[in-house]
Amino acid sequence: MAKLKNLQSADRKEFGLSSLSINQSTSVMVMVILITILGLTSYYRIPKESSPDVKIPNIFVVTLYPGVAPEDMESLVTQKLEEKINEIADIKKMMSTTTEGYSSINVEFQTGIDMSDALTKVREKVDLARPNLPPAAQEPLVQEINISEFPIMQVNISGQYSLDRLKKVAEDLQEQIESISSVLEVDLAGGLDREVKVDVDLNKLKYYGVSFTDVTDAIANENVTVPGGGIDVGNKKFLVRIPGEYTNPQLIEDIVIKAPDDKPIYIKDLATVD
Repeated sequence: MAKLKNLQSADRKEFGLSSLSINQSTSVMVMVILITILGLTSYYRIPKESSPDVKIPNIFVVTLYPGVAPEDMESLVTQKLEEKINEIADIKKMMSTTTEGYSSINVEFQTGIDMSDALTKVREKVDLARPNLPPAAQEPLVQEINISEFPIMQVNISGQYSLDRLKKVAEDLQEQIESISSVLEVDLAGGLDREVKVDVDLNKLKYYGVSFTDVTDAIANENVTVPGGGIDVGNKKFLVRIPGEYTNPQLIEDIVIKAPDDKPIYIKDLATVD
């Protein structure tokens, strides 16, 4: 009997709600329309991004030391950096990867931390550990994962042209894209960089009594553009510069390294230039 009464009571409530909705159909429809309008308005006003700026609480410390075995890299570089970085209180987890000539430390912080502050703390600890690293090791690179800096568009250039010509076209296109106000940065990858190879003969170095440093210094000192100050002409001022950077690699052969007893020793006497 008790169960029957409960069922009857529930039926009366459902019947009363249905009756109320039917009797007040206009009010119910108005309420449904208002809810729909408010829902659509909220949907269109909510900020939406196809690539939202997600803060990833990870900072990487990468150090290069070419030619060093993984075991030595671990003891000389990775452990020295980890000892200092581990002093930061907000670190959640720290992992490292060490291979030949390469060290990478992944520092994971607690969620919600100010990444600018965390980046500053890591850089400070790396600076403190730098004197303990081998002098020949490269400067550690500290960087965070920033989704907003990931490229959103890639442009590939190809054609029946030389690599030099394609790279020149890519450089021109890079300048045009960078001129767009909404573009943050444009990176150029691929292509070949022109370089000059000076192949020095060791036996000739000994014969002329010249060191390898003398050769490099001679080239570096000649391959420069020297500012010459300014010249005032009436109300105008002109800047003077003396261009000295080589555009023809064959001119490097005529550089004088030394001139003992007024007998000049040229680059071409002990090296070939390509």
